[in-house]
Amino acid sequence: MPRYHLLLLILSCQLLMACNDDNDLLAKMLERDIEATDLHLLCDQDQQRLKKQLAVLEAIPASSQTGHSDSIDYLNQLDDFFIQLDNSYSAMQLLSNTHPNGELRSAASDCQKKISNLNTDVSLSNAIYEQLNIINLATDDKDAVRFQKKLLQSYVRSGVNQPAETRKIIRQLQNDIAELGQLFSKNIRDDVRHIAIQSADDLKGLPQDYIDKLDRNEQGQQLITTDYPSVFPFLRYAHSDQHRHAIYLQFLNRGYPNNEAVLEAIITKRHQLATSLGYKSYAAYATETAMIENPENAAEFINKVNLLATPRAERDYAQLLAQLQQTQAKASTVGNWQKSFLEQQVKKQHYQFDSKAIRQYFPYQQVKNGVFDLVGELFELKIVEWQTPVWDSSVTAHQLQTQQGETLGYFYLDMHPREGKYKHAAHFGIQTGVANKQLPISALICNFPGADQSLNEAGQVNDLGLMEHSQVETFLHEFGHLLHSLIGGHQSWSGLSGIATERDFVEAPSQLLEQWVWDYDSLQRFAINADGEAIPKPLVDKMIAARDFGVGTHIRNQMFYAALSLNYYSIAPKSLDLKQTLMQLQSQYSPFDYMEDTHFYANFGHLFGYSARYYTYMWSEVIAADLFSEFEQQGLMNKTLAKRYRDQVLAPGGSQDAAKLVETFLGRPFNYQAFNEQLNAE
Repeated sequence: MPRYHLLLLILSCQLLMACNDDNDLLAKMLERDIEATDLHLLCDQDQQRLKKQLAVLEAIPASSQTGHSDSIDYLNQLDDFFIQLDNSYSAMQLLSNTHPNGELRSAASDCQKKISNLNTDVSLSNAIYEQLNIINLATDDKDAVRFQKKLLQSYVRSGVNQPAETRKIIRQLQNDIAELGQLFSKNIRDDVRHIAIQSADDLKGLPQDYIDKLDRNEQGQQLITTDYPSVFPFLRYAHSDQHRHAIYLQFLNRGYPNNEAVLEAIITKRHQLATSLGYKSYAAYATETAMIENPENAAEFINKVNLLATPRAERDYAQLLAQLQQTQAKASTVGNWQKSFLEQQVKKQHYQFDSKAIRQYFPYQQVKNGVFDLVGELFELKIVEWQTPVWDSSVTAHQLQTQQGETLGYFYLDMHPREGKYKHAAHFGIQTGVANKQLPISALICNFPGADQSLNEAGQVNDLGLMEHSQVETFLHEFGHLLHSLIGGHQSWSGLSGIATERDFVEAPSQLLEQWVWDYDSLQRFAINADGEAIPKPLVDKMIAARDFGVGTHIRNQMFYAALSLNYYSIAPKSLDLKQTLMQLQSQYSPFDYMEDTHFYANFGHLFGYSARYYTYMWSEVIAADLFSEFEQQGLMNKTLAKRYRDQVLAPGGSQDAAKLVETFLGRPFNYQAFNEQLNAE
């Protein structure tokens, strides 16, 4: 047997054993009683296994890649290795952000760093790059050709073809950036701040169930924290302007001062990485593979949307200011800490809508079941329980199946806050699905009010975990990511499967799914209060009428965030002043002034994950509006249309360019018309 075929056979055996081991490893990782020392041991064993597989891949002679059969075999073995590497990293990333044991979170974070370092080594492997370069695939195997092309592009972008000394620098930069990113996130996650409430008057305007759940300090004072379920209702409903200002000040300073130096280091090292690879900035590097293609197009898009939103934003702001002047006659500006409260007051006075009144219809458990039923009916799917270990007793596990009982994938819901847990709402991919190799696994990590189903002395449930309508919208948004991952997770190659589209398209399916929580027919299925009464249509009509108030100010504020991320990674680090740049861009784009002595950049987590591409959210929103226009015309519960959307947009994963997927579904390229109509709706 030729040495090449022998090496492939050895690697196939190793990967087969690795797959079996990895299934056991994943289960062990998710056991609640696992100790940090056990995780360190598992991590070391996993590292040794992965390094052995890499050595075999690199040892296969490049000259052997001459025929189609050999080429496709090698590509398959390489993909199997990438799958194992990704599985290990994703599991550790999940545990480092969610596990209730602090020591285990730290152990997972340490392991995540090791795997990230190994991933850097893989991305700079000359041996693998040379073999990829000479692979000769049959041109009719379009998916394999696309996968090979994407791999070659990623290797070039990693710097594999740079001189040895440059590769050495790049390797160190990549490792440093990954470690700094973990620290940036940890500093945000761990920095929970609070204010103490002195009297009951300071809680005026807040729902009673919210007040009842507040923690107290040793002096018996009730605490408002910077965790989402605590801070956002307070900003929305509390009458005390002084206390809203105080908590928002704390909210904008999370992660500061520690993250200032961390972010500066991230930006500096990313700039060094980009320039080492021949790019003028990290923004140029980050946007090269996106739909938008370059920073200039991103800046043009930000300015275009900002201009479109300005007339609406000016009307919104004038109404907010007029509302504020009812209690503060001399007020000339609206503060960031005031906007949410004033929006509620405007909606209450001008649209007769009180968002507190709608909360009674959204107990968490009912919302979860309602989302499951809605998605199941629309896309002809079903969701059943999945018996598997979980990392916390509050986590639930589920299977996504076709109506015929075929399992499409698995997912976890970790939906309530706890100490040390990830503070936002996000979809975490745990296992990328690959046809005939492994099914996709995902998790939603959120921070919604938790329900206490125990009964009080009167025989009533202690706490239903009432959600804001905006939180229900967030639930569906994140579920959109999950559906994309599980439905699209059945391609033949990991690099084309699941959410493997361009980065600035991934939010579109999520933003599309949000629209169903604004539809009465959808809401009345599950929006039912404790007395068994479905949400009344007049209340939903008022909510929809009030929906568009504040959309202009919201979009301009989003453009401030987008401009901030783009500029931080476009400006040469030596010339960049984080605070001054933030203040200048906020003045240029946001309707709301900078708050003195705040450092939002220290807790803007997307500055690491999305880097220069925060514009993605609004770019995707333009696409989502266009996609949704089809459902508006043909019916939100039109199963034929939903199936076409599922088959043409979600199921292909990353096997085609995003623009092509959208064009296939719409029958034309996407445009701004639907977005502009939404923006200017009255």
